[in-house]
Amino acid sequence: MKKRNRKPKQLENNAENTSGNFTASTAEAINTGTPWLEDAPGQPGDKDEDSFSGITPKKKRRVHKILLGFLGVTLFAAIGLITAAIAYQKIYYGNRWYQGTSIDGIDVSGQTLEDSKMKLRKKYSDYALVIKGRENGSLTINGDDIGYQFDISSNYDQLYETQHQAFRLFPATNHYTLDFAVSYDKDKLSEVILQSDFVLGSDSYKINLPEAATVKFSKEKQQYIYVDEVKGNKIIPDKLLDAIDECLRQAQTTLDITDENKYPDLYETATSNTDKAELDKMLKTCNNAALRYITWTMENGGKEEITPAKISKWITYKNGKIKYKKKAIEKWVENFCLKYKTVGIDRKVKTHNKKTITIKGGDYGWQLDYDKTLKQANKALKAAIEPSVTNSFIENPSKSNKKALTFRNKVNYLNTAYQMDTENPENDWDRKNYTEISLKDQKVYVYRKGKRVFSCRCITGRPVEGRKTPTGAFFIKEHREQYTLTGADYKTPVTNWVRITWSGTGFHPATWQPWSRWTKDLYLTKGSHGCINLEPKDAAKIYQLTKYREFVFIY
Repeated sequence: MKKRNRKPKQLENNAENTSGNFTASTAEAINTGTPWLEDAPGQPGDKDEDSFSGITPKKKRRVHKILLGFLGVTLFAAIGLITAAIAYQKIYYGNRWYQGTSIDGIDVSGQTLEDSKMKLRKKYSDYALVIKGRENGSLTINGDDIGYQFDISSNYDQLYETQHQAFRLFPATNHYTLDFAVSYDKDKLSEVILQSDFVLGSDSYKINLPEAATVKFSKEKQQYIYVDEVKGNKIIPDKLLDAIDECLRQAQTTLDITDENKYPDLYETATSNTDKAELDKMLKTCNNAALRYITWTMENGGKEEITPAKISKWITYKNGKIKYKKKAIEKWVENFCLKYKTVGIDRKVKTHNKKTITIKGGDYGWQLDYDKTLKQANKALKAAIEPSVTNSFIENPSKSNKKALTFRNKVNYLNTAYQMDTENPENDWDRKNYTEISLKDQKVYVYRKGKRVFSCRCITGRPVEGRKTPTGAFFIKEHREQYTLTGADYKTPVTNWVRITWSGTGFHPATWQPWSRWTKDLYLTKGSHGCINLEPKDAAKIYQLTKYREFVFIY
C-alpha cells in the first residue's frame, strides 16, 4: 500500500514540472493511476470503466488546473505575438506602402507616399510608349512628340488610404493599375500613328493582308498544297488609337498588340474561311487540272512547254469547278508563235557589189499557225486525266509518271524557212543559195554555193500605184511551165512561170518588151504590172536555177 501511494505523488510532481508536455500515454497513466513500467492487466489506451476509481476528486481537480494553465500561457503568448505584429505594422508601415506593393509595374514597397510620387514623376519625366506588333513590328511614341504631360491624380492618394484602412497581418503581393492625371495632343498622336510604318508599311516593314486558309500552287513542290491562314499585320487605326489611349492614361510604357486575348480585333481579319472538306476537294481538283505537261518540239530541237506552274496561273476554282482564263492562254500562244516568227523581220544582206543593206518586209521566214496551236493547247488543258494518274505523280514524280501526264503536239507552221536560229532570227535563210533582184540596176543575180552563177537584165513594175514591184524578203512559191497572167484588163499566157508573191509577182518571159533598146530606166515608162519581166532565154534559165522555197530579196 505504501508503494502505491508514493507513485501517484511522484506523478503529480512530474506533472507540475513538465509545463504541459503531455502525451496520450501520459494522460491515460494519470487517469488509470497505473505506473508505465509496472505490469498491469490493462494496456495503455484500453478503455476501462473502472480506471478512474483509483484517483480521488482532489487529484483530478489538480490535473485540470495544470491543463488550463498550459492553455492560458499558450493563448497569452499568441496574443502577444499578434499584438507585436500589429504594433510593428502600425509603426513601420503607418506612413509607407505595404510590402509587395507595385503601381503600374513600379515597386513602391516600404516607400512613403511622397517618395513613391517622386519615383513615379522621375520615371515618367522622359515618357515613351513602346508598341510591339506582329511580324516583328515595333513603334516607339515619345511623349515630347505628342505633348504628353504626366501628373499623379487623387486616385493615387485614395489608393494609399484604402490600403491602410485594411489590416494586414501577413505580407501579401498587390499590383495596382491607375489612371493618372495625364494629357496629350490627340491630333499629334493620330498623325504619328497614321504616318507610321505600322499603318503605311515601308521597305523594312511590309504590310501583309490577312488571308484565309486556302490551297495554292507551290513553286518548290510544283503542285497545289494546303496553305494555313495568314493573319497578316494590317492594323485598324482607330482600334490602335483606342489601345494607345488606354496605355497613355495609365502611364504604361509598353503595349503588346500581338496579345490576341487582350486585343482580339485590332488587326484586320480574313473575310471568310473555307472548311476542311471544301479545301480537300479544291486541292484534288486543282492538282488534277494543273498537273500536266503540254509540249511542242521545234525544228531546231528546242522545246516549248506549258508546265503546271503556268497552268496554275490560268485556272481558278469556284463551286467545285475549274475555270480557265481564256485571254491568258491566248496571250501565251501568241507569244509562243511570235517567238519563232521571222516573217517580216529586218535582215542584213550583202549585194552583188559587196554592199551590206537592210531588207525590210516580205513573207520569207518562220511562222506558226496561231489558230491550230491555240486549239492544241486548249484541247490538252481540258483533257480528262484519271485522278489515280495525278495521285501517282504527286506521290512519286518520276519520269514514267510525268510521261503519263505529258501531251506532245506537232508544230503547225504557216510558213517555214531554211533554218531556225532563235539567237539570231535573221539568220534563217541559205546565204549560199539565193536570188537577188535590184530595182535600181534592173538586174537579177542567182547564187549557188556562195558564188554568183547567173545574172540577167529585167524590167520590173512601173513605179506607180498598183504596179510597183514589192520590195523585201520572199521565197519561191511555185514553178509552172504554162501559166496565164490575169489582170483587170488582160489575160496573157506565158511559159516558165516562177511565183515570188501570192499577190501575183513572179518571173516570166515578156516577148512584148523592147529588149533591143533596154536601159535600166526603161521600167519607168515600160514597166510591168509588178512582175519581173525577162527575155525568154533568161526566163528559162531562171526557171531551171531557182528552187522551191528558196530565198529571194528585192530592193
